Amino acid sequence: MATDTITIQLPDDVQHRLERLAALTGQPMEGLIVRTLSSNLPALPEDLPPTTRDALQALERLDDDDLRRYTHAMFPQDQYERFTTLREERQERALTTEELAELDELTESADLLTLQKAYAAVLLKWRSQVYVPPLNGDA
Repeated sequence: MATDTITIQLPDDVQHRLERLAALTGQPMEGLIVRTLSSNLPALPEDLPPTTRDALQALERLDDDDLRRYTHAMFPQDQYERFTTLREERQERALTTEELAELDELTESADLLTLQKAYAAVLLKWRSQVYVPPLNGDA
């Protein structure tokens, strides 16, 4: 793994907390800082499959209002109903090849929407915007 050296100025209270934690855990300060930064940085879409990556990266170009709207997006009602029907029928009988393909497609669409909503919320957080999720499923 390649490394770069950067110099930052830490507020005294942050420096003290890092020194104290390093002493408590017996870790070198540099390792503690790298681990802390790594665990607090959001995952980025670069390592995802191309379709998912492209859909998430498209969100990065949206303004905050559009991102906020995206966090409240809902799966289209007709697709949700079909998805639910197919899942219930799968419990009762073997689905046809076409039905299985349709269920897979609907599942992928629902999963992508969930990822997009989460990524929109992460982008807002990192842009210092407050994200307030809908109450009781309201959009």
